[in-house]
Amino acid sequence: MSLNFEKWHGNGNDFIIVNSIENELKITKNKIIKISDRNTGIGFDQLIKIDLPTKSNQNFYIRFFNADGSEAGMCLNGIRCAAKYLWNNSFAPIGPLSIQTKTKNILCEPKKKGTVQVRVSAPEKLNHKDLHNKLKNRAINNFFISNIGNNHLCIEMKSIKKINLNEMYENLETVIKDFDINLSIFKKNQGSIDIRTYENGVGETLSCGSAALCIASSFLKDKSLKIKSMGGELVFKKNKDVILMTGPASFIYKGNISE
Repeated sequence: MSLNFEKWHGNGNDFIIVNSIENELKITKNKIIKISDRNTGIGFDQLIKIDLPTKSNQNFYIRFFNADGSEAGMCLNGIRCAAKYLWNNSFAPIGPLSIQTKTKNILCEPKKKGTVQVRVSAPEKLNHKDLHNKLKNRAINNFFISNIGNNHLCIEMKSIKKINLNEMYENLETVIKDFDINLSIFKKNQGSIDIRTYENGVGETLSCGSAALCIASSFLKDKSLKIKSMGGELVFKKNKDVILMTGPASFIYKGNISE
C-alpha cells in the first residue's frame, strides 16, 4: 500500500490528511491505529479523509477518524485544515467551500493571516435526565452537555490547570462512554474562557474546536469571545442564527507511507 498524506495542525490538534478525490482509498481501522502511534508511526490525533460529495449542493465530503480507528462525527479544527489543504492543492478555488460531513454541512472561508472561518449552526443542548442524575451522583456539578455533530460534557471549574484530566475521564468513563461523550473542563475569565478537552478515541488534545464551540455558544453575547486551550485560541462570534469560528490551520509536512 502506498499512501500520500499531508500533516497539518489547528492549534496543536494534529491531523494527517489523505484524499480519495482522484483515487478511492480504503483505510482500515488497524492501519489507522498503526500509523497514529507517536513512537512507531507518524502520530496524530485524527486522520482526515477527503472524498467527492454524495450531495449535489456540497463541494466535498470529509470524514474524521480518531487515533484508535473509531470515526468521529465532527472536528472543527480538522475541517479548517482540510479546507486549506483543498485550496493549497488546487482542488478548489480560494473562496467559500461547502463541506459535507457525517453529521453536518459546514461552510468554510479563508481569512487574513492564514486563518479559516467556519460557519456552523449552534450546538443543541442535551437534557438526558438519567445521565444528568448519574453525573450528579459522581459529584459533577455546574455542567451541561451539547451536541455539535459529536457530544461534549462541559464542566465549569474554578481552576483547570492542575486537574488530572485522564483520571477524571477514567472516573466518568462508565457513565459517558456509552453516549459517546467527550469531556471538557473550563474556567471563565473576563473576555475569554480557558478550556481543556479529553477526546474519545484520542485522549487529551492541545485543542478541540467542537468543544470550544459548545462552550462558546453558552456564553456568547454581542461581542466576540476567545476560547483558549494549551494549543492556542479560537475566536467566536454570533451571526444571526449561526456561529462563526475563526482559527489557524497550519501545514507541517507531506510524505508517503509505503508497505
